[in-house]
Amino acid sequence: MNAQRRSTRSLHIPARPEQVPLARRAVLDTLRAWGVPAHSEAVQAIRLIASELLTNVVLHAAAATEQVGVVLELCDGVWIRMGVHDGHPECPAPGAGDTEATHGRGLQIVHALIEELHGVVLTERTDDGGKTVWVELPCRVQDDGDRYEGPDTADSRVPVERPVPVEPGVPVERPVPVEPRVPVERRVPVEPRVPVEPRVPLEPRVPVEPRVPVEPRVWIDVARL
Repeated sequence: MNAQRRSTRSLHIPARPEQVPLARRAVLDTLRAWGVPAHSEAVQAIRLIASELLTNVVLHAAAATEQVGVVLELCDGVWIRMGVHDGHPECPAPGAGDTEATHGRGLQIVHALIEELHGVVLTERTDDGGKTVWVELPCRVQDDGDRYEGPDTADSRVPVERPVPVEPGVPVERPVPVEPRVPVERRVPVEPRVPVEPRVPLEPRVPVEPRVPVEPRVWIDVARL
């Protein structure tokens, strides 16, 4: 591909898992600075491809690679070219395509995505015994007045809607203030009941014998005796 105008940036990161998000963020920020729309298919594809290629190096080529090299180029404002270099001699290859596999399908997705966007992927041997995987995708650069200047995060790539200008003289409806919620009193937890011991049955009363009637006393007049 012969390009007349070319913007280039390169970086090197340690071959460790925690460095993958940092490298991906640097790639996306660079494309943003070059005017490539953050919500475009090309940028979203580069985000996924960069994650997969860098993760593949960390998982399979870290023993032969201390530093992973990433090269990013914007050619004529219509092509994005990204290269990921490692020191392992073997070329990455997509898996067998098992639809029930839980991992190992990243390169299949990368190749399918590049083909869908009419891009190119190729592997180049390097003099140090390693390789560089190159990916080329078509893109479109925004004009300076249309560039999105939103928050600089890797996961926030949707442009913010600008407010619509209001015609003069038209009253603007103000939002009705919402009354604050009344705090609900929490119920006091009730202590569990203490089980009551069953009553001991009382022994039946012993019947009382009736009292024997007492004979009346007889008074004797002593004086008469």
